[in-house]
Amino acid sequence: MSAPSPQQRRASGTVGGRRCSGCGTVLAADNTAHVCGKCHREQRDQLGKPPQLKDDFFETDDFRAAFASQHIGKVFKAYRMHPHHLRMYGKALNQELLGRWLGLNQAQVSKIETGKPEYNLETLRNYAKILHLPERLLWFDFPGRSRFRVLERTSPETNQLDLRPSRITETWQISPAIADLCGVLADYGFNAIQFGSLPPDRYPSIGNLESDLKVAFDAYQQSRFAIAAGRISTLLADAQVAFRGCQETDRTRVSRVLALAYQAAASVLGKVGQSDLAWIAAERGMAAAENADSPAIRGSLIRSVAFSLHSTGRYEPAMRLVESGAGYLESAISGDNAALSVYGTLFLVGSMAAARFGDGSKSADYLNEAGDAAQRLGGNANHLWTAFGPTNVAIHRVNTAVELGDFQTVLDSGLILNIDAVPTERRARYLLDVARTYSMIGNQEDALGAMITAERIAPEQVRQHYLSRKVVAALVRSSSGKPSIELDKLAKRVNVTEQI
Repeated sequence: MSAPSPQQRRASGTVGGRRCSGCGTVLAADNTAHVCGKCHREQRDQLGKPPQLKDDFFETDDFRAAFASQHIGKVFKAYRMHPHHLRMYGKALNQELLGRWLGLNQAQVSKIETGKPEYNLETLRNYAKILHLPERLLWFDFPGRSRFRVLERTSPETNQLDLRPSRITETWQISPAIADLCGVLADYGFNAIQFGSLPPDRYPSIGNLESDLKVAFDAYQQSRFAIAAGRISTLLADAQVAFRGCQETDRTRVSRVLALAYQAAASVLGKVGQSDLAWIAAERGMAAAENADSPAIRGSLIRSVAFSLHSTGRYEPAMRLVESGAGYLESAISGDNAALSVYGTLFLVGSMAAARFGDGSKSADYLNEAGDAAQRLGGNANHLWTAFGPTNVAIHRVNTAVELGDFQTVLDSGLILNIDAVPTERRARYLLDVARTYSMIGNQEDALGAMITAERIAPEQVRQHYLSRKVVAALVRSSSGKPSIELDKLAKRVNVTEQI
């Protein structure tokens, strides 16, 4: 029997002898994949979860456009239509398979791909985690992590920042006052000559210590962090010396100052990104509060430690400590407005920890508890520098809404919220979240406007706060072409630069 002619082989679809890499079956002429239809179906069905893919998988024009659009549906489509799948299987991944990975049905995937953008942060984070999307390409962050790396660069020719489209990063330098405060924490108060206000053979008066404590907290609430840090450095050194040498009858008053001075240190350090040192300061303050004979002060330091836990991404321990602290204070809040204010702020810390943990229900419960405490207080107050009251609770409703992706709550807040009723630090923090919200929904003009307003009332806070750098970096990245002059100047002031 003679061998088939080339014409006969072409007609039967076996030209070139291409065979399935799975079972060895001869592939049809119109099959551009490496496997036959049967093996393709089997391989596809075995994909019970998304594969771990190399970074260059995401370096396509379709992916770049999808990530730039900040639309997760377009990312889904770019993922499904990737040339890798076409090479492997001869066709794109279908919506049914993608939906199976994501816990969705085919109709839901189709709606996400063609509908309005998804804004819920927890939903976006869940999709990104399942599909192993690189965090550096995302337009949102995961709790406790940032897409931006620290790097500083200016143009050697002009000594100016070059913010042409590229990967943008954030950078900032610690101020001398903050460096001194870190030094005091490392010194443990033994070097009074370097940090204290008096010679080592003299002890500061308790009245002066209490006066310095007020100055430090007032500066912090006015967002004057360098002034606050400088005063706290001296205060901590003086208070530690005083505690060692004071009369037994004065030990309680000195302990109160020392505990709250550590709390002030933790507050300032947390604002400038020194979360680990803030935790150390809060822990020392809590130890000092054991001798303060004041439930309100001890509760205040419990709140400070809980905030430090939350700031370092330890959300569940933070929530447990909030609940323990609230239980401790319950018997003290009747007739003690300072204890009641601390009790309320504990729940505010809990609400943020729960929101960042992704538990919207628990966050709402904490906010309701804080709201009840604010009602009992009867208005806005500042006992133990808590700035607690109905307005601070309302601001935290905005803060938590941003974390949970409830942007409408943030946008509606400007109609009902009088932020002039709280200290500068709280007002600026609220405006940063408003700017963050505008940025995430693509309203770049209002995002920049909110940033400029926040900087006007609290320049030091805005130029050092991590949220400022995140928002400004996002604005620069989303600019078409060269950023505006106003955005360019703001980027320089908050030290957002181009990654080499």
